[in-house]
Amino acid sequence: MINTTLADELFSKVKVLCWIMTSPSNHLQRAVHVKATWGKRCNKIIFMSSAEEPLLPTVVLPVTENRENLWGKAKEALKYLYRNYYHEYDWFFKADDDTYAVMENLRYLLYYKNSSQPVYYGCKLKVPDHNFNYMSGGAGYVLSKAALQKFVIV
Repeated sequence: MINTTLADELFSKVKVLCWIMTSPSNHLQRAVHVKATWGKRCNKIIFMSSAEEPLLPTVVLPVTENRENLWGKAKEALKYLYRNYYHEYDWFFKADDDTYAVMENLRYLLYYKNSSQPVYYGCKLKVPDHNFNYMSGGAGYVLSKAALQKFVIV
């Protein structure tokens, strides 16, 4: 028998909303599998897409689906999350529809962190020939509620 006491306790104490970036062509090939596996361990899961999918809790964003518009899609998603869920969740985990995350480990990392401080965790990548770093979206990243606010309110 597996002891899930700590995981169950952290589920109620570390509230994480997972937002999954997807596209209509991946709804049934990828996104439904996120929902059926690790997505169940999110306090709430939302799939950001440009089209509705009845099998998923989808938010339809007013964007064109293409690689050149990924940041535009992410900005729309961040605004939506801030307007609708800022007060309900402590942390906002962004992942793609081909990501697998162990939510229990993420919650354990975040347990001693203060979501009222602007915190942004992920895999830091340096952009060649540019003087800035950013977090890779593919592996996922997590924003505290204070960081979400800073991204949206400039």
